[in-house]
Amino acid sequence: MTSVSLSANVATLGVTIRSGGGPSPNILPTVGAKMGVQGTQTNDGIFSVDPTTVTAVDFNAATGSGTISFTLDGSDVALIADVGFLVVQPYETPDIVEEGSASAPYSLWYGADEADNSRCAFAEAKWTGTMPTTATVVPEVSNYPDDGRFKVVENAYGTSPDGTVAARDALAMVADGAVTQSGTNYQFLIGKFVRAKVLSMTGGDDTTGLVVTIFG
Repeated sequence: MTSVSLSANVATLGVTIRSGGGPSPNILPTVGAKMGVQGTQTNDGIFSVDPTTVTAVDFNAATGSGTISFTLDGSDVALIADVGFLVVQPYETPDIVEEGSASAPYSLWYGADEADNSRCAFAEAKWTGTMPTTATVVPEVSNYPDDGRFKVVENAYGTSPDGTVAARDALAMVADGAVTQSGTNYQFLIGKFVRAKVLSMTGGDDTTGLVVTIFG
């Protein structure tokens, strides 16, 4: 951190990214991300707030320097030099999708015993923007990350964190705007690579996005 200011209950910090960032704007701090501030000195450290939420960002992607803002109740403080540090948590950035879209393949971990039956992955899909009218998202696996070699895999064991679900090959389905089975545990996966594919979709627009998380 290099500076702080407060105007109309909006705090603005001058900062430079020291780790976790980069030249790509896709990995710069994002509005809506959770953040924490520590070590400030101005006005008895009123800018040290943890946690809070990013409300605005203005960064030079090439240098990693800029400003981050968040809501802070208090009297106005003119721009002044200060020190301290902040951490911004990762933020989910959706992929804009349409029928036939597929995510980047995720490589499953393989140990020394590749016959280990405990291999499994939890997958979850979350829609953003305009909800499609209907949609089906399926997990696909392959031993090589080539588009034409991926095959749909079924959740044959019907498990999820909430209990038992119907065994089917869909990770997330949308019917009349309602999402079902958006989180499922896939067991005994054979393929080394797994991805999510929008098998079918109607409705939606250029804001319709999908965040798929896979943990295995």
